[in-house]
Amino acid sequence: MFKTIIGIILMIFLVAVVGSLLLEQFPTLVPLWEELKMHIGTLYESSLVKYGTITTLLLIVAIFIMVGSSKRM
Repeated sequence: MFKTIIGIILMIFLVAVVGSLLLEQFPTLVPLWEELKMHIGTLYESSLVKYGTITTLLLIVAIFIMVGSSKRM
């Protein structure tokens, strides 16, 4: 379990570092990133209004589980 938690923390760190490097190297991607964050925030807020807090969090966890457990060839 400890190994899994460390792996998750390291993956988050890796995604953050790679993302910041990409945004530094390609400054034209910054407006696209900002728009993506805006759409995700809007989707989250509308889900909170429609389904409530607990159901929205369960939906997010379910999406992560589905993506994480999908078999890739």
